[in-house]
Amino acid sequence: MTFSRLWILLLALGVVPLLLTGISPGVAWLTPVWYGLLVLLALTDWFLFPPLEALVVERLADEQLSLGAPSLVRLRVRNGTSLSLHVDLRDTPPEEVESDQPETGFSFVVPAYGRHLAAYHITSRARGRYDFGDVYLRVRGRLGLVSRLLRRSLPTAVKVYPSLVETAKFTLMARRGRLQQAGIRQARLQGAGREFESLRDYLPDDELRRIDWKATARRGKLVSRQYEVERSQNVLLVLDVGRTMLAEIDGVPKIDYAINAALLLAYVATLAEDRVGLLVFADTVQTYLPPKRGRTQVYAILEALYNAQASLAEPDYRTALAYLQARWRRRSLVVCFTDFWDPDSSRQTISELAALQPRHLVAAVTLLDTKVLRAADQEITAPETAYEKAVATQVLEDRQKAMAALTQRGVLVVDSPADKLSAELVNRYLEVKERMLL
Repeated sequence: MTFSRLWILLLALGVVPLLLTGISPGVAWLTPVWYGLLVLLALTDWFLFPPLEALVVERLADEQLSLGAPSLVRLRVRNGTSLSLHVDLRDTPPEEVESDQPETGFSFVVPAYGRHLAAYHITSRARGRYDFGDVYLRVRGRLGLVSRLLRRSLPTAVKVYPSLVETAKFTLMARRGRLQQAGIRQARLQGAGREFESLRDYLPDDELRRIDWKATARRGKLVSRQYEVERSQNVLLVLDVGRTMLAEIDGVPKIDYAINAALLLAYVATLAEDRVGLLVFADTVQTYLPPKRGRTQVYAILEALYNAQASLAEPDYRTALAYLQARWRRRSLVVCFTDFWDPDSSRQTISELAALQPRHLVAAVTLLDTKVLRAADQEITAPETAYEKAVATQVLEDRQKAMAALTQRGVLVVDSPADKLSAELVNRYLEVKERMLL
C-alpha cells in the first residue's frame, strides 16, 4: 500500500487543531479523531480494490530491429474488472536503446472490461541481443487515497541487426540506373566476362579493347561490346573482430562499418549468382558458413553478424586461415576485413594473407580514420596543429607502407575512408569480375 498525495495533504491538515489549542484548548481532540478517520478511509479504499489479477498487460514489440531506426513499442492494458481503474504505468526498455517514454511514465484510465494502449519508440544504437525488463504499474483506489503497486514480468528479447539502408539504397538506385550517385559505376554492372552478350553505347570509362569497330562504323558512333558476367564463383568474407576493429571512427565502431560493407558485398555477389561464405574470428574462430548461393545465404550471414562484437583479443590469423583452408579448398575471392598500422606490427598478418595465394585471390579491406585524414589535411595555425598534422602524416605514411607490402605480395587492397568503404568495395569486386581475375 502506498498513500496518495491527497491522503498526505489531508494528514497534514490534522495539525491545524493542534495549532489552535492556544486559542481554543478544547479543539485538540479533533486531531486524533481526524487521523483515525483518515486511517479508516485509507483501509476502506484498500479493501475496495477489485481483484487486480484481472489487470493484464501485454508488450508488443518487433523482435527484429534495425540499427539506428526507431521502432514502436506498445503496451496493451486490459481491465477484466467491473470498475474503471486509474493506472500509472512505466516500462523498462533495454539500457542499450534510447527511448522516448515519458520520464514519469504513462497515466490513464482503463474502463471496466475495457483496454488501453500506451506506445513509445525505441532507437537502437548498438547491434546485438537485448532484453526488456518488467512493467511497473500503480493502480489508484476508488477514493484516491491509496495505491497498489504491481509488477508484471514480460520477458521480451529483441535482436538489433545492422542497418540495411545501404542495401536498400543500392537496390533502388540500380533499378533507376543511378548507381553513380552511390559511388558505384553503373557500367561495371552490365557484365564483362568471356561470352558475348550484346552491344551498347560507348561509355567514357570503357576499355578500348571493348570497342566494336564494325558496329561503330555502321552506326557512326562508338559502340562497345558487352559480355556476360562470370557466374557461380566463390566469395569468402573473412571478418577480423579482434582488437584492431575495436576503435571508433566518428563515433561508430570500425566493426560496424566492416559489417555493413560485408553485407552489401554479399548481396551484390548474390545478384551475380556467386556463392558467398563467411568466417568470423579473433583469437579463435567464432563463425563459419561455407559458401552458398541465394538470398537465403545472405539472411544467414546477416543472422551470424548481427551480434558480432569486436574485443581486445589478439587476432590469430594463422589458426583462422588454416581452419578455412581445411574446410574450403575451391578457388575463391577471400575478402578480409581488418586494419593495419605499419609494416612491422602487421608483418605476420601480411604474411598469412599472402600465403593464401595462388590458391585464392585475396583482398584486404581496411578503414581509413577520417579524423586522421582531417588532421593530416589541416592548415598549421599553432604549434598544436603542427604536431597533430605531423603525427597524422606519419600514421598515413606507415599505413601506405603496409598497403604497399600487401600489394607487393599480390594481395588486392581496398583502403578507404569509412563512409566510402561499401561503394569502393563493391567497385573492386565488380572490377575483379570484369577483369576475370578470379
